Amino acid sequence: MGQQLVKLVLSPFSIASRSVRIVMKRLLALVCLASTLAIDAADRAKADETLMAPHVAARLGLTEAWQRTIATPNGGSSIADQQLFVHDTNPHVYVEIIEGAKADPKPKPAKPDATPPAATPPVDDAKVLARIAVDVPDESGLPVGLKEAERLASNEIRRLKRRGVEASMRTTEVRRVYLYSIADDGTLEARDAETGRPIWLTRVGMRGLSFGQLGVSEKVLTVVNGSNMIQVNAEDGIVLAEMRTMGSPQFGAINSGDYAMIVTIGGGLEGYPLADPTADPFREMVAGRALASPTRSPSSSKIAWATDQQFVYVMELLGTPSTLFRLHTDGSVVGRVAAASDDRFFFASETGQVYGMKATRSGEVLWATPFGEPFFEEPVILDNQLLVLSAYGRMFCLNTESGDLMWDQPASNIDHILGGFGDQIFAVTQGGSMTVINRDDGATIGTYADVRPGRLLPNTKTNRLYLVSDSGVVQCMRPIDSDMPKFSRQPQSQAVAEEKTEKKKDAGTSSPFDAPGTDPFGAGGADPFGAGGADPFGAGAADPFGAPAGDTADPFGSDPFGN
Repeated sequence: MGQQLVKLVLSPFSIASRSVRIVMKRLLALVCLASTLAIDAADRAKADETLMAPHVAARLGLTEAWQRTIATPNGGSSIADQQLFVHDTNPHVYVEIIEGAKADPKPKPAKPDATPPAATPPVDDAKVLARIAVDVPDESGLPVGLKEAERLASNEIRRLKRRGVEASMRTTEVRRVYLYSIADDGTLEARDAETGRPIWLTRVGMRGLSFGQLGVSEKVLTVVNGSNMIQVNAEDGIVLAEMRTMGSPQFGAINSGDYAMIVTIGGGLEGYPLADPTADPFREMVAGRALASPTRSPSSSKIAWATDQQFVYVMELLGTPSTLFRLHTDGSVVGRVAAASDDRFFFASETGQVYGMKATRSGEVLWATPFGEPFFEEPVILDNQLLVLSAYGRMFCLNTESGDLMWDQPASNIDHILGGFGDQIFAVTQGGSMTVINRDDGATIGTYADVRPGRLLPNTKTNRLYLVSDSGVVQCMRPIDSDMPKFSRQPQSQAVAEEKTEKKKDAGTSSPFDAPGTDPFGAGGADPFGAGGADPFGAGAADPFGAPAGDTADPFGSDPFGN
């Protein structure tokens, strides 16, 4: 209906006119958005019975934040990809009405015999009585704005004062969390993941071609449709550029640094600049076919992925793309690599080996823990816990710093992990029901046969649980006492924390090398690299990159990257 309307309106105009095309695309987006809002209004009246009921939520300390239907032609089975993304720029702004009078920044000195005033609670502990979003649309469809929100808050504060309630206002910024969904008919939509409110909706690509994983960044979405790549403005859904890829994409795209990177069938890589789609793309070949889509580091523009030649590659996508190193693993890493702060990556192989790795220039294996069970799934990181799921449905919990087990016994009968916050981990059993695991010891808190998610939407970014039904309904659950999202921030690795502590201690101290005549490697000192010292990398030592003991052949050949 929407596309027919656009074709009808376009007929008097020249298709070559860019301004007309943009106007028509906006009109199509408005038509689609209006239909989506109508569907949302109808679906709010009927809850999906396979999602979480209120009595189950109350038992788990949760409440429903929102429930909406994704625009798809055939329910959940038509969803090609869904991703949650936290935008660091352009945050939501709220004017909050908090309990208690505003503290005087310059309080008057109290008299010696006066009673000391009551301590003003910290701002973070203040009780929020009401919250007004600055960007919420008013009756005319335009954002209310900061001044209007403050005016509304002032009126409410006066009403509260007449009732004997002291209150004040403050302005709070919260990072935006969006849910992006692409259906197999090319319907691409953005929703506020905190309210379920539709932001924009558009149509891209051709329905007969498959849609791959969405590449998401602050400003650009990358859609892969067959051998076509479409770049979309993340703010309004307007198509920025369309082009054909040189190779056949294997999974979709990943946006990182300056590029949208696409892994092609046969071991190829293609990088398309995000800022200038007309610039020449980057191409490279690696050893082996990728087994899963690359993963981006949350603290840099590095990406990591595994190939069927038992290599894990790490590439830097800032500036000119470059392959930093490749690590030979014990067995193939079939699942996606998990990423943590400080450029740490975690992955597990089909032979039962779990790795922690830091993406330095040459690569550093932090630890490797063996298990007697194969792993085919992407590990999940919750704070300092690494959850790995074996092919036998057993979920192990390791410390991200040391690789040591944190539970005495693994959780069993687990098929997929949905996420976790507080002291709970949410997962799906092998029978399809939702189960809740205690984060401290891995014990089962409860299994709920009536809660049966049809599609997985894992979330480790915020303290929200997202359930998707077979009919395409998305349900967002939050803790009862958490109106605003709490963002998961993985702790820094111990090495980085110690390094910062040392730098702080050493600030302002003199260098031991400043004193004249002081040579730490002088004749009187022992040379740690002298001939008498044992070579830690000698022939008798095991090669951490897979070369057998005594084998002097270069495991990487003449070219360390297999070109």
